[in-house]
Amino acid sequence: MAEGKNVVVATPENLFYVSDFFGSGVGVVTPEKTLIVTSPMEEERANLMGVEVEVIPAAGSRATRETVAKNLGKGGPCYIDDDSRMRGSKRFVKNEELFLAARRVKDSEEVRRIERASEILDEIFTMLEGELKRGRTEREVAAEVVKTALIAGATTSGFGGSLSPTILASGENGAFPHSELTDRKIRDGDFVISDLTFRYQGYCSDATRTFAVGRVSGEMKRNYAAVLEAQEYGARLAKAGKVCSEIHEGVVSRLKRHSLEKYFVHGTGHGVGIQVHEAPSLGRESKTRLARGDVITVEPGVYFPGKYGIRIEDTLLVARQSRPLNKYQKELVTV
Repeated sequence: MAEGKNVVVATPENLFYVSDFFGSGVGVVTPEKTLIVTSPMEEERANLMGVEVEVIPAAGSRATRETVAKNLGKGGPCYIDDDSRMRGSKRFVKNEELFLAARRVKDSEEVRRIERASEILDEIFTMLEGELKRGRTEREVAAEVVKTALIAGATTSGFGGSLSPTILASGENGAFPHSELTDRKIRDGDFVISDLTFRYQGYCSDATRTFAVGRVSGEMKRNYAAVLEAQEYGARLAKAGKVCSEIHEGVVSRLKRHSLEKYFVHGTGHGVGIQVHEAPSLGRESKTRLARGDVITVEPGVYFPGKYGIRIEDTLLVARQSRPLNKYQKELVTV
């Protein structure tokens, strides 16, 4: 992360990254050891979940600051991701980007966890083939989604732009990229967007499929085929060394062939890891180059207000030829 430097982490995501403990506390990483300074309430759980760490209980903010300072010892400045809990000390240099950069490229254990999360999403998509029935509400089907995920060993991660734990948007609700769950009943002729993101052992996968309920129009089928073409083209472009904005531009160019580019209202994708949205961003302004070991999404969509939406998304592991971690079919599935 910062070779030879002491670092202090105070956000749950970064604490988890250095310790495998997700909770409230402060992590202290030195060349010799990793410490978790947490409340007595969390001491036992931190000892149980933490990997190769020493846990020190500290009751209250002042005790936490003193314990961190004592274990850092004497020396120069150290990096911290969030200094709100360590106010009053001039020793800390806040640098959020350092920690995000360290988390960006995944090692084999992180990839293993994301792969298992991806397998669970595939299992949920298969389950939905039997659950997306006419007359059922979005909430009822979403409850089955969450139940299936939890039984499989996943945990919810949620979306930054939605209150709902999962997106299951039928008919006109699919025209909202981040639709909230409603009591709308699924109808014949609907497209239903199922956007799933769940964690496995702390790491997310993010995938979307759009299902057809009964007979849908020829226009809907043609638009679905166009989005699938754009998604698969974007996935082929997404390889190590590629500039992220060029991937987005390539996806837009494919939608433009079908006069659909104006209905594509978000970026092509994003990084995935401990959080569902991480670096890098695959948007029109991102000049970042993909690196081997990045885990990203490619997720074009088109949205027709008051009618329906279509989105297709995979999580991919970036390499010379990137590999999709979601295996559930992308050809239109009719239920």
